[in-house]
Amino acid sequence: MGIYLREEKNIDRDDESKKMILQASILSIKRNTHILICNQLDKIRLLINEKMWLVHHIIATDVFKDDGKEVVDEACRNTILRPCLNINNKFNEKKVVFIMGAT
Repeated sequence: MGIYLREEKNIDRDDESKKMILQASILSIKRNTHILICNQLDKIRLLINEKMWLVHHIIATDVFKDDGKEVVDEACRNTILRPCLNINNKFNEKKVVFIMGAT
């Protein structure tokens, strides 16, 4: 995208050239995002399979499909915030029990 933003000023009213540079920039962003996602998934799989971490999967996609701020806020609380807080609380409870048991 940086190339597009830099070159956009240099191209005088040539919409076709701007369109081509923009499309190339978008394709580059998509490619880089795909690589990033693959790398992150590999790291997550490593934590699950080799390090034996318990990884929780919270799917937030549906939250962003709703319309209206109030609907999104409520969906966010129910779908993301509450499960994350529950997971965090369970983790902290185990940690406190472990620390107290060690003393």
